[in-house]
Amino acid sequence: MKTRLFLISLLVLGLALFPVILNLTVIKSRIYYLIDYDVLGSNREEIITKVETLNYTLYLNDYIERDDEFQSFIDADFVRYLKGRIENDTKFHWEMFYAHYLRYFFIAENHSELYLTYNNDTIFSVKDQNNYSLFLLENYYWNDFAWYLNFTELPYVYGNMFTILLSNVIFIEIHLDYGYHCGSLCALNYSIEQYIVLSINLDVLMIFIPRSYVSVA
Repeated sequence: MKTRLFLISLLVLGLALFPVILNLTVIKSRIYYLIDYDVLGSNREEIITKVETLNYTLYLNDYIERDDEFQSFIDADFVRYLKGRIENDTKFHWEMFYAHYLRYFFIAENHSELYLTYNNDTIFSVKDQNNYSLFLLENYYWNDFAWYLNFTELPYVYGNMFTILLSNVIFIEIHLDYGYHCGSLCALNYSIEQYIVLSINLDVLMIFIPRSYVSVA
């Protein structure tokens, strides 16, 4: 009888402790942020600061203000905001498959040659010296993206399109993914990427931002 009561008590205790153990081990490991900068060179910090502190709303053509908590571009304030949401997610979660994450990747590469194809109204492509496209551009005739071209440094193009050689420039590639999942109860996924070309003097020559992706369930 005592053995049976002991086993029942042990079972009840195990059931009571299971959510606690789950939160302290499995779920806690799914609440995280990963922020990575792959930038080489002595001016690493200058490049990062330049890109992350731009006032994008003053630069971008076809910029669309979102009507939710997210942005149509990535800057340092937005990354800090999302990082803060991860850090403040300390409550107890009953959902066994709960996850909450932020992944941010900032990559800068020096290029001796880039080929920018554009006109006054849109960007068509950016390719390296091996004719490799540095980002996927879909529906450029619909302008389904935000963009900027520095026409104080780039010539105006009144025709169909024009390809210009950009020498000794820095190509910036940024990817951000944020989301949370509560099993079948709820889910949110937000994804955005942006591409920037800087001159060797860190002047902004081009910005290209495909439309961000958000799904809510």
